[in-house]
Amino acid sequence: MTFLQLGVISFSIEESFVISKLGRVSVLKSECKNVLIAGDIHGDFNAFKRALEIFEETPDSILIFLGDYADRGDMGLEVIETLTEMIGPRVVALKGNHEDYVNGSPTFHPWDFGWEVEMKRKVKWKDFFPIFEKNFLNKLSIAFVIPGLALCVHGGICGRIKSLNDLKAPNRKIEECILWSDPTDLPGEFPNPRGAGILFGPDITDCVLKSLDVKFLVRSHEPMKASEGPFLEQGGRVITLSTTSVYGGKPFLLRINPYEKFDLTKINEKIIFL
Repeated sequence: MTFLQLGVISFSIEESFVISKLGRVSVLKSECKNVLIAGDIHGDFNAFKRALEIFEETPDSILIFLGDYADRGDMGLEVIETLTEMIGPRVVALKGNHEDYVNGSPTFHPWDFGWEVEMKRKVKWKDFFPIFEKNFLNKLSIAFVIPGLALCVHGGICGRIKSLNDLKAPNRKIEECILWSDPTDLPGEFPNPRGAGILFGPDITDCVLKSLDVKFLVRSHEPMKASEGPFLEQGGRVITLSTTSVYGGKPFLLRINPYEKFDLTKINEKIIFL
């Protein structure tokens, strides 16, 4: 056992690996009755801390974060420092668009994290970034797969994804689509008003999910859609989550048992409000 102490909370993480890291994609590889999935955090340390408590209290569980850990909220640094120490056998952190940097410069806005670092740790961003990249960014997966059930990403997908190999070593175009894309009800692919990624239709979703032999796409990236609970699109095949209150919504986790039938009509029974 290893133990991580955070305030009055003690986290125990079994060292029996239930997750396989294949390049930049993580895959559930052994029996686990509770997959807990968290959406955007955006510096909401209270929701993040509560998610960790739920994880600790839930037997036979793993915890998946879908990205966007800092910015907007005022405790992104604390979220990232804590999560850095937890990534491992039973905790997977995915890359979100707010973890998308080029040579230390953010490709997104707003960017509050750099200010947080300099104010709280009294260090210049240019000196902090190489450590941040090595210890945190390089640990992030681009996707998580629950075999036969779900593909979990931050933003979305595109028709370029033909097999698991495209997630193991994604080119920049695929990575951009995963980090930045959003679903639409129109068939096909369209430019995204965000200026990065695409809008992907139900036909694209169907092709990608079939190629990966899964049934659902679980994502975050649009927390305002999921302010009251999971938001279902494209006939329920795309599920959007939110685990932050910075937009005024109710943060929650989605709990999935991979070995039970996933019934969309009972999805509200599978959420845990924080």
